[in-house]
Amino acid sequence: MAFLYIFVNYKINSMSLVNIIKTKYLNNYLKSHKILRNKEIVSLDGAKTIGIISEITDEDSYKHIFSLFTKLQNLQKTVWLMCYVDQKEVPYYCLQQLTADYFSKKNLNWFGKPDFVQMKDFLLRDFDVLIDLNQNSFSSITFMLAQTHAKFIVGSVPEHQPFYDLYIKSDERSDKLELLKNIHIYSKKLTGE
Repeated sequence: MAFLYIFVNYKINSMSLVNIIKTKYLNNYLKSHKILRNKEIVSLDGAKTIGIISEITDEDSYKHIFSLFTKLQNLQKTVWLMCYVDQKEVPYYCLQQLTADYFSKKNLNWFGKPDFVQMKDFLLRDFDVLIDLNQNSFSSITFMLAQTHAKFIVGSVPEHQPFYDLYIKSDERSDKLELLKNIHIYSKKLTGE
């Protein structure tokens, strides 16, 4: 019994150690591969191109995110959605489109860097506004925020605050539509519109 306890405890500690090493390696990579952005405060009304980063947890979260994506597209904005699914595979209900991409753990390298063609194109895009609609922090999202060329980055994840140009503190229970409304309000105030 003591052997089992020691083995399980060692397994848990070694997994933590592996995650610490991965995080350290990712942070070193990001420090040596800094992106210089042309920062500019842009409101949602004034933005012509918008990038959205989000996590998909289940089919309902997919429908909610896709609804917000469609609403922004209906406002005559060019919108690109990039969603992370914290599973081995992207579920069947996440339908790839021209400007809606989904990725999973399968698309990440050893230390959490997303590595596929659509991601490279997404990161090179000079979005007027990049919105982080996540509620959790993932290494893949951290990488995206650090490597984007977007002019204005907005979000509400405390761990991602150093990457944001505008951090909006929100309640964990608040939904993504409320966050989008707050982004709209505060970005308009900052631009004086």
